[in-house]
Amino acid sequence: MKYWPYLFVVGLFGLFACNNLLTRGMFMDGLIYTSVAANMAEGVGSFWHPVYTATQFPQFYEHPPLMMWLLSLWFRLFGTGMMAAKGYSVAVVLLTAALTVGVWKQLGFKTSLGWLPLLMLTLIPDVALAAHNNYLESTMTLFVLASVWLVLRGKGVGWHLLAGVMLAAAFLTKGPTGLFPLALPALLWLFGTRNGFGQAAVGTLAMAAGLAAPMALLWFCVPDAQEFLRKYFENQVIGGSQVLVTSRTYIVKTLFSHTAVVLVVALAVVLFGILKKSAPWRPTRDSWRRFGLVFALALCGTLPMMVSTKQRAFYLLTVFPFVALAVAALLEPLARHMEKQLQRPAMTVATVAVLLAAVITNALHYGKPGRDKAMLHDMDVMAAEVHDGELVALAPELASNNSLHGYWYFYHRVTLDANAQHRHLIAADDVADTTYIEVPLPTEEYRLYRLWKE
Repeated sequence: MKYWPYLFVVGLFGLFACNNLLTRGMFMDGLIYTSVAANMAEGVGSFWHPVYTATQFPQFYEHPPLMMWLLSLWFRLFGTGMMAAKGYSVAVVLLTAALTVGVWKQLGFKTSLGWLPLLMLTLIPDVALAAHNNYLESTMTLFVLASVWLVLRGKGVGWHLLAGVMLAAAFLTKGPTGLFPLALPALLWLFGTRNGFGQAAVGTLAMAAGLAAPMALLWFCVPDAQEFLRKYFENQVIGGSQVLVTSRTYIVKTLFSHTAVVLVVALAVVLFGILKKSAPWRPTRDSWRRFGLVFALALCGTLPMMVSTKQRAFYLLTVFPFVALAVAALLEPLARHMEKQLQRPAMTVATVAVLLAAVITNALHYGKPGRDKAMLHDMDVMAAEVHDGELVALAPELASNNSLHGYWYFYHRVTLDANAQHRHLIAADDVADTTYIEVPLPTEEYRLYRLWKE
């Protein structure tokens, strides 16, 4: 079967992601965004006035709202449970794969070899980890890839305008880090893919216009949008850039360290090709040109992040598909050379085995904690005493435990409050406040207390 390698990559990805893909746990950032989206779906908050909890971000201006709004639409269709949230993550992964193959085709490669960049993407550990966490960057990647596809698809101004609109959507998902495809027309000129500096300049201006037009309409015609964007820039873009989290070079080091596996594979093939000059699968000049084009685009998405000292590995999720495409460009002659071998019965057997293993392992993990096992266990035990929607006191030392806030709110709409006394209190140790008595429960890490006078 011509497309067996695609199914093999699907199975491999399922194996890599099985520990958390269909489980109950989620990283704290994703929990917050998912809870905000669930609120929107239930009529609490709106696109320009998103709401988290009454004590944490009662007005959520930390990030643009597009991804949370899209997830809220998904929730309206499928409910606001954790499996529905994970289903959204899977849908984003599938769309990312489709767009990656679309860009691969527009670069001039055969669709039948589109599994190659997907394999490279799967071998980048962060991609499987992100598949179940509802990061904003995951959804932003869709708009970034769509923008690149549109630029590669057509040379006309209209295509570039649409590409700019996709960048406006990327900005409304996670801010300015998704605007790097603006460099693509210039890169196409520099790497000789399209002739003419004038054409590159016109393309860039058209993209900028497609980006600026919807943003200007929102700013000048929608007062709520103007208020939101102003507070977002104050809180996150300007204020966030002053937070010293790590060195400015962290993001570049992370790019190379987290893609080391695929880069080493490409390097090994290149070196072997150099040593064996007669090899028919040696990277060609065209392979190098395409590699340079796409890897330069990946660097355009990475280097500007050095402006801020607030950097995280998952900020690179929008860049990883282009690293995968760049490496695949070098490996494409080898994959083309092996295309017939990959259609042998052994490939069919291997694919079926990997797919079955992926299905079985994910089924075995379905509905289990995945991460934060003790926290989820204790929440389930305490939920027998705490009513859904209740306001619960929280010991001060747990005030910054965002995962604890997130799980209680998402699963039970329970708001945790570290600044006031309420009927119940959650703590990790004994509490000094003698107005509370401990509720005897088989918990593992946390303790539940109740006011002894009610």
